[in-house]
Amino acid sequence: MTARVGASDVAVDSVARIAAVQQIPPAQARDAAVRDALWAAEARTRGLEQEPDVQREISLVLARRMLHQLKEEAANAGPVTDDELRVATERHWLDLDRPEGYRTVHAIVKLSEDASEANRDKAKAIADAIRTAVLSSREVAQRTEPPRAAGTPQPPPDPAAEAFISAAKGVPAEGFEVVVQALAPVTEAGRVLTPEPQQFDPAFSRAAASLVARGDLTAPVTSAFGVHVIMLLERIPAQVVPVEERRGLVRDEVVADRARAAQSRFLEVARREPKIAGAVDALLELVRIEP
Repeated sequence: MTARVGASDVAVDSVARIAAVQQIPPAQARDAAVRDALWAAEARTRGLEQEPDVQREISLVLARRMLHQLKEEAANAGPVTDDELRVATERHWLDLDRPEGYRTVHAIVKLSEDASEANRDKAKAIADAIRTAVLSSREVAQRTEPPRAAGTPQPPPDPAAEAFISAAKGVPAEGFEVVVQALAPVTEAGRVLTPEPQQFDPAFSRAAASLVARGDLTAPVTSAFGVHVIMLLERIPAQVVPVEERRGLVRDEVVADRARAAQSRFLEVARREPKIAGAVDALLELVRIEP
């Protein structure tokens, strides 16, 4: 203790924190702490701490202080663990651990799950005809490069995809539903390279990953949705950030996750005490833990 103001003590560590935060000499920090204590004592004498606005400000300060302490404890809890790294990597897999992707255009002759064998044979025959029709689009793919976005949200149309779509749509559907479209890049495991979670049929994604060069075509491939003919437009290189570099990149987020988990544990315990549960919830709602 460095000083006493009424019933309040001005502690040494409080003075040290003031000096460090405000970058002032210890004596000046002590005087500031004593001045604040005097004002606080006078406010209590007048009953100002009972004013709703004052109580809200006090709660806000307490909430900030507690959450700051939670983050401080989380930061001091040690380096990012393997489990924490796994969770953070999964959250940001596109930037930190993205497998190779395959951008394709395809035509699918749709089939229902209970389609007869005769209908399956007909769908396969239409897919064979589509593959023959789109062979000309291979030449377009081989003499052109995949288009680049050049700062725009969407890349310009791919001439190879347009040639494939035009040729495929010229094949008679013979009563079947045929869908022809360019698709987002997909990994061999079927995960689509977009921020929104999407998954392609495994048979489709494995077939797409088997293609080597722009313009390569699959034979008709049967999936749970029908019979596909797939052309590769572009292979998207993998992007894998080294593990130790990754730990550094996600550390702030992991510390915030730890603090949020500590806050949840604190609230769970506090809510068992009916007298303080409401006050605790209201206090912590005033501020948020952010990375």
